[in-house]
Amino acid sequence: MGMVSGLYSTVLQLTSASKLPTTDRARILNDFAHNFGWTPSDILEIPSTNEFAKAHLIIEHGLENQAVITFLQRRYSDLNYEERKRLLNISYNNLVDWHIQIESDQISYIFNRCDPEKIVETRHISHDNLDNLRSKAFEQISGKRQNPNLPALDDALINTISFWKRNLYSEMGNSISNRELSALFNAIIFTRAVEDNFRRLYPFRAEEFSNSQALFENVIQSRGEQLTIRKAIFRTLEYFDQKEIPQYLIDESLLSVFDGLDGQTLEVLVRDFYRIKYAKPYKYDFSLISKHALSRIYERYTSLLRFTENDADQLSFFPPLPDEIQNKAHGSVYTPQFIAGFFARYLREQMPPMEFKRLRTLEPAIGSGIFLRTLLEIQCDPTQGGITTEFIETAFSNVTGLDIDPNACHSALLSLSLLYLVLTDKLPSNLEIKVEEAIKYTQDHPELKNSFGAVIANPPFVSLGDQNEATRARVADFMGTTSQGKVDLSLAFLKIAIESLKPGGYGLFVLPHKFLLSKSDSGIRNLISQTAWIRCLVDLSAIQVFGDVNTYVILLIFQKRYSLDQAPMATIAQCQELLGKALQDIVEGRQSETKFYNIFNVNQDVFESDEWIIQTPTTASIERKLKLLPTIGEFMNIRVGVQTGSNEVFIVPRWQIPKGEDGIFIPFLSDREMESYTTPKQTESYLFYPYAEGKKLNEDDLKLRYPKTWEYLLQHKVKLEARAAVRKNQVLWWELERSRSEYLQQAKIVSPHLAIMPRFSIDSAGKFAVVRSPVIFPKERNVESELLRYFAAVLNSSVCYRYISEHSHKYGSGYSMLEPKSLLKTPVPDPTKVNSSTMHNLLLLVDKRLLASGSEIIDIETEIDHIVADLYGFSEEELAIYGNSR
Repeated sequence: MGMVSGLYSTVLQLTSASKLPTTDRARILNDFAHNFGWTPSDILEIPSTNEFAKAHLIIEHGLENQAVITFLQRRYSDLNYEERKRLLNISYNNLVDWHIQIESDQISYIFNRCDPEKIVETRHISHDNLDNLRSKAFEQISGKRQNPNLPALDDALINTISFWKRNLYSEMGNSISNRELSALFNAIIFTRAVEDNFRRLYPFRAEEFSNSQALFENVIQSRGEQLTIRKAIFRTLEYFDQKEIPQYLIDESLLSVFDGLDGQTLEVLVRDFYRIKYAKPYKYDFSLISKHALSRIYERYTSLLRFTENDADQLSFFPPLPDEIQNKAHGSVYTPQFIAGFFARYLREQMPPMEFKRLRTLEPAIGSGIFLRTLLEIQCDPTQGGITTEFIETAFSNVTGLDIDPNACHSALLSLSLLYLVLTDKLPSNLEIKVEEAIKYTQDHPELKNSFGAVIANPPFVSLGDQNEATRARVADFMGTTSQGKVDLSLAFLKIAIESLKPGGYGLFVLPHKFLLSKSDSGIRNLISQTAWIRCLVDLSAIQVFGDVNTYVILLIFQKRYSLDQAPMATIAQCQELLGKALQDIVEGRQSETKFYNIFNVNQDVFESDEWIIQTPTTASIERKLKLLPTIGEFMNIRVGVQTGSNEVFIVPRWQIPKGEDGIFIPFLSDREMESYTTPKQTESYLFYPYAEGKKLNEDDLKLRYPKTWEYLLQHKVKLEARAAVRKNQVLWWELERSRSEYLQQAKIVSPHLAIMPRFSIDSAGKFAVVRSPVIFPKERNVESELLRYFAAVLNSSVCYRYISEHSHKYGSGYSMLEPKSLLKTPVPDPTKVNSSTMHNLLLLVDKRLLASGSEIIDIETEIDHIVADLYGFSEEELAIYGNSR
């Protein structure tokens, strides 16, 4: 009872009218957060709310869901419209959807992206009932998220910029470059941040700019003089004591092109960076945006996109929004904030506070700088106490960022400079953000070796085929003996980290899932396992982390080895949902097993194998048992389907086949048409396949016997001739690149190339063609029918498919990529050792399954599944652990 009373007295301290001593403020707020299970990330000073609010605390719930908690001295219901909007403006400008208002006897949860505002729920609190103040209560409430009718802050700001890009481009006669437009928007954002920060720091001077229009607009119109936007920006900055602005922040020469804009256009343009035209209840507060939200806005647009050909020589901060396209050669996607937050918090938990605050960090593919930015936010977190201007200067001087893209470096410089401004009220004298190619720079500066405490990166994922010749040669030379086959550019950044880290330093990377399994990545995997300990590996292949981009990733944290008696355990996590909560558990050192995620520890010897398979100890034990069995490659051949070089020409709808010429077209079975066990009676499309009685037709045969098909091919001759195989004289212009005639039309098992569940089907007549998909057929033709049915049962079983899925590369939406090289190594029960009675029963069930329909399919497949599990030697308990429920 005494403890409850003490906690309630903290609530009363934070909601009463009495003044909260400045020296006790952070301690009391941290006590509140600690006692009620919240994770605070910042304490906000908002002078405009001092009359009715005691304090504002930004909290994180599972690293992913954030909220602003405000402690009110007055009833929220008693506040007028303007006062309420001032409160909600705090969370909105921090890119936070939830605002929690705490009063002495109740707590209200407000979703701020609704107009009018939406109080989702209000709960009572009292001296002896404080449960509704706990973070677990917010977990329940956040699940009741409303359908917003207002855009998030980042969308609103980008929409504003996009609107003015189009309008200014049109108004200036289509003669303005992206570089000049970007310089303008950067300058406006920077100036607005300076202004809002000044207002926040010096509220006692509010009467100087208390008129209806903001100061920046007043300067534009002052004394009847029509200023240019360039002069207005510099006059405004000077007014706020910012007189020496580095060129990397504002390039006056680029702004001069806007000198001719008329006053009305300028007035509306500038006003749109005060009001939020797409979320009218709110106003921009760039002092808040600059501290937490701005890097997320920059990150969203600097890593993904390239310019159109017309803009190739322009260095735009915000690329041309109407023409956004992804560049495979660039290879980057934007990093979600919660991943950057996870890396920074993980580092904080692994070392003493002062070592963390003095950490020297490299980001070799900086993008917008979200990793360094987030790390600096946490290192300079005012809730931790002991943060001085001198310390902030040291923290900023300890970070180094590299990027080959000047646009990315510009955004990172602006983002870090504004954070420094918000923290210190001045600009940094120097930031180590350099437009440099990371491999060359680190090789040219040997003093960087063994010098960093952390290297953090979401490196560009650029496959060998998408690298230009110079990059390919540079990567190959740098990687040396650690590279094998087709080396992805991301591997070079891992080697940079290994070389740059001092003993005990941490490498923190976002990597493609293929890194765990790919043979071409095995060299760098071996190098890491020999020189470092894996400290954390998070498998996110079941989650679409990067939105619509089909890149499935892992988070890898390793520590460069140093003298230690015993190697540390590695923390492994597999996540299906609630990623933020899982990452929070990892940071806090908790092992968890839920239906949404699984966190467990393994020994370092797991990473000494050729492939890094993510498994629980129990599953690993089962797989060791499986690997004692023969592989399917001992009994079956596994190849791939046809390679046409131009599917859109050679695969045609059924109705498009010329009448009387269907002899050279065979049914094409697409991935989505494939089923378990059975093939469809009819397919939507057919493949041009110029073979008759097993023999390939020649050009004269086609012209004479199939004239309409030949005419169709002639219509597409230019496209077909453009294929690489034709240009290299490997095939004639009308031929398929790889017909697979030696096995395509024999009895076989086929499966989708991309699969999320087992769909191995028997094509007993060999009538179907597939493209890219696996084609499986027996090595012994005299028992062909039995082997096809036997292995259809095995491959479709839950045990076998679980193994296949865990040893395959991941693709979009959690699909596994089924390829011969991985399928061939799949362990299977030896068919020659199955007793005749069991084999007879199993094959009979497969026959029944081929003819079954409706609900009987489930019963038959369940019976097959149990027989196959027995053949694998699985107990019911092992099947429950390793098999998938049907």
